[in-house]
Amino acid sequence: PGRIWVKTPQLIQFIRQEVRRRDPMSSEEDLKASVTARAAKVSSMLSGDKGAALRTALADPPVTSKSAETKALNAVAVGDVITACGDGEIEAIIEGLSDTERDVLMKYLYKILGDVGQCDKSGQLLKWHSKLLKKTGMGAVVRSMTDRKTV
Repeated sequence: PGRIWVKTPQLIQFIRQEVRRRDPMSSEEDLKASVTARAAKVSSMLSGDKGAALRTALADPPVTSKSAETKALNAVAVGDVITACGDGEIEAIIEGLSDTERDVLMKYLYKILGDVGQCDKSGQLLKWHSKLLKKTGMGAVVRSMTDRKTV
C-alpha cells in the first residue's frame, strides 16, 4: 500500500517488454514496424545530438522478437550512430547512458563485431568497446554474454 513507483527508463522498458510478452496481439509485424520507425527517427537525429540518437536506438531493443531481420534492423541503427560519432565524443556519450543502456550497448557491440558484413566498422567498434569497458568494468561483458535475451 505504501509503495511509490518512480518512472525510470528501466521501469518503462520493463513494462513495455512485459506487455509485449503477454499480449498475444503484439505480433512480429508490429514489432518490426516499431523498430523501423525507431531506425528512421535515429537516422534523422544523427546530424544533431548523437547521445540522444544512441539512447533512442538502445531504448526497448527487440529482445522478444524471433525475427533475425527485425533484430538486425535495430543493430544497424545502433551501428550507424556509433560510426557517426567522432573519437572525442565517445566518452561523453557513454557517460550520458544509464547502466542498463550501457549493458545493451555492449550487447550490440558484440553483435555488430560478429557480423561479417560490418567488418569496415571494426576499428570504431573496438574504440567504443575499450571506452565502455573502462567505464563499466568486466560486469557489462559478463552480463552481455550470459543474458538470454539477445539483441
